[in-house]
Amino acid sequence: MERKSFLVTELLCLFLGLLGAHRFYTGYIGLGILQLLTLGGCGIWSLIDFVMISLDKYKDANGQELMEYNQCIGYGLILLSAVVTILCIIF
Repeated sequence: MERKSFLVTELLCLFLGLLGAHRFYTGYIGLGILQLLTLGGCGIWSLIDFVMISLDKYKDANGQELMEYNQCIGYGLILLSAVVTILCIIF
Protein backbone atom coordinates (compact mmCIF):
# COMPACT_ATOMS: atom_id res chain seq x y z
CA MET A 1 0.00 0.00 0.00
CA GLU A 2 1.20 3.46 -0.88
CA ARG A 3 1.57 5.83 2.06
CA LYS A 4 -0.21 9.16 1.80
CA SER A 5 1.62 12.48 1.87
CA PHE A 6 1.49 14.63 4.99
CA LEU A 7 1.61 17.90 3.05
CA VAL A 8 -1.14 16.92 0.59
CA THR A 9 -3.36 15.73 3.45
CA GLU A 10 -2.70 18.92 5.44
CA LEU A 11 -3.46 21.22 2.51
CA LEU A 12 -6.61 19.30 1.56
CA CYS A 13 -7.81 19.61 5.15
CA LEU A 14 -6.94 23.30 5.30
CA PHE A 15 -8.65 24.31 2.05
CA LEU A 16 -11.30 21.60 1.52
CA GLY A 17 -11.74 20.23 5.03
CA LEU A 18 -15.40 21.18 5.18
CA LEU A 19 -15.95 18.90 2.20
CA GLY A 20 -13.96 16.01 3.71
CA ALA A 21 -11.40 15.96 0.88
CA HIS A 22 -8.59 14.84 3.21
CA ARG A 23 -10.73 11.92 4.38
CA PHE A 24 -11.32 10.76 0.79
CA TYR A 25 -7.60 11.13 0.03
CA THR A 26 -6.53 9.01 3.01
CA GLY A 27 -9.07 6.27 2.29
CA TYR A 28 -11.83 7.09 4.77
CA ILE A 29 -14.60 7.16 2.14
CA GLY A 30 -17.51 6.72 4.59
CA LEU A 31 -16.23 9.43 6.93
CA GLY A 32 -15.54 11.64 3.91
CA ILE A 33 -19.16 11.37 2.83
CA LEU A 34 -20.31 12.09 6.39
CA GLN A 35 -18.05 15.14 6.60
CA LEU A 36 -19.30 16.31 3.21
CA LEU A 37 -22.93 16.05 4.30
CA THR A 38 -22.32 17.84 7.63
CA LEU A 39 -19.85 20.41 6.24
CA GLY A 40 -17.08 19.04 8.40
CA GLY A 41 -19.31 18.82 11.46
CA CYS A 42 -19.99 22.57 11.10
CA GLY A 43 -16.24 23.12 10.89
CA ILE A 44 -15.39 21.61 14.27
CA TRP A 45 -14.58 18.15 12.90
CA SER A 46 -12.36 19.68 10.22
CA LEU A 47 -10.55 21.79 12.81
CA ILE A 48 -9.85 18.75 14.98
CA ASP A 49 -8.58 16.83 11.93
CA PHE A 50 -6.37 19.77 10.97
CA VAL A 51 -4.75 19.85 14.40
CA MET A 52 -4.32 16.06 14.47
CA ILE A 53 -2.66 16.08 11.04
CA SER A 54 -0.42 18.99 12.07
CA LEU A 55 0.73 17.14 15.20
CA ASP A 56 1.29 13.85 13.30
CA LYS A 57 -1.50 12.06 15.17
CA TYR A 58 -3.50 11.18 12.03
CA LYS A 59 -3.19 7.84 10.19
CA ASP A 60 -4.63 6.74 6.87
CA ALA A 61 -7.36 4.11 6.54
CA ASN A 62 -4.72 1.35 6.50
CA GLY A 63 -3.28 2.50 9.84
CA GLN A 64 -0.10 3.88 8.27
CA GLU A 65 1.43 7.18 9.32
CA LEU A 66 1.52 9.97 6.79
CA MET A 67 4.68 10.19 4.69
CA GLU A 68 7.22 13.02 5.01
CA TYR A 69 5.86 14.60 8.20
CA ASN A 70 7.56 17.91 8.90
CA GLN A 71 7.09 19.31 12.40
CA CYS A 72 8.00 22.85 11.34
CA ILE A 73 5.34 22.87 8.63
CA GLY A 74 2.74 21.33 10.94
CA TYR A 75 3.31 23.77 13.78
CA GLY A 76 3.71 26.67 11.35
CA LEU A 77 0.32 25.98 9.77
CA ILE A 78 -1.33 25.80 13.19
CA LEU A 79 0.23 29.15 14.10
CA LEU A 80 -0.74 30.71 10.76
CA SER A 81 -4.31 29.47 11.12
CA ALA A 82 -4.54 30.87 14.65
CA VAL A 83 -3.26 34.29 13.51
CA VAL A 84 -5.70 34.41 10.57
CA THR A 85 -8.57 33.41 12.85
CA ILE A 86 -7.70 36.08 15.40
CA LEU A 87 -7.42 38.71 12.66
CA CYS A 88 -10.81 37.70 11.27
CA ILE A 89 -12.36 38.02 14.71
CA ILE A 90 -10.78 41.46 15.26
CA PHE A 91 -11.79 42.85 11.90
